[in-house]
Amino acid sequence: MATDQPHGPLLAEYLKGEQLARGRLARPTTGQAQLERLPLRCWLSGTGTPAVVDGRYGPSTVLSIGEDLVMVDTGNGCAYQLFRLGRRPEEVTHVLITHNHVDHNADLGFLILAPWIHRTQEKPPTVIGPPGTLEYVNRIFAAHDYDIRARLPHGYDPEGLSVPVIEVDDGLTLNFSGWQVSAVKVEHSPVEDAFGYVFRTAAHAVAISGDTRPSDSLIAAAQGVDVLIHEALFPGYGIPDYHTSVHDVGRVAKAANAALLVLTHLIPGHLPEEKWRDIVQRSFQGDLIVGTDLLQVCDLS
Repeated sequence: MATDQPHGPLLAEYLKGEQLARGRLARPTTGQAQLERLPLRCWLSGTGTPAVVDGRYGPSTVLSIGEDLVMVDTGNGCAYQLFRLGRRPEEVTHVLITHNHVDHNADLGFLILAPWIHRTQEKPPTVIGPPGTLEYVNRIFAAHDYDIRARLPHGYDPEGLSVPVIEVDDGLTLNFSGWQVSAVKVEHSPVEDAFGYVFRTAAHAVAISGDTRPSDSLIAAAQGVDVLIHEALFPGYGIPDYHTSVHDVGRVAKAANAALLVLTHLIPGHLPEEKWRDIVQRSFQGDLIVGTDLLQVCDLS
């Protein structure tokens, strides 16, 4: 292997197995859940898309479940948005990725590396995502290998970046400290592995769609949830073949018997709230929130 590069081996060689920091596959905890009546709170940290729109950061949602802090998707700026919510990246215990589109995973590396650099995190978060998530995490570390190595003389330990990774499949339910999350395969073809997630405590449930067309599997898994956080597309924008039209998202929420529907990942992000609300309320008579960044959408105790 060539080692005479001025800053170490080439990136391609790291990807063959020479990078210093690596994620590791973790054994998921499944089986009978011991759910508890934990407080469950949720914020929209980013409601945007790949389009750059003032006031809408990349897609991410934050859940506080008991003592755990969970981030679903790591769109651009998610760490800074988390700080604006009064929390810090080192507090994140679990990160879930719905699918590997850049607007949903762009800042995963920064979310992991920033607390390590600032020595503020005892251990990295557990990263949960579709098949290929471990490879993606390791490619992040490979891309930043020079940065990681440059910090070693200052006493940094690369073992602190040994991120536990769980790769999900349809229907997999993971149990944590008094709560669980189920992965639901949704319809975002040609993306083969796109997932929504349903979070449950003993008393409450929140479902997050990720990017998807109207999905029967999500409707089934989200039956009776307190909150359904779902993407939405306005006619004439985006790619309707793999998103959910504003004309359909209310029907999805009604079919799932959701108490509250929250719209996020709004395509486009500049339309006034009334345009979304007027159409959705034709088919859904439950509570409705048209999402904006940094909005708390539930506080379930």
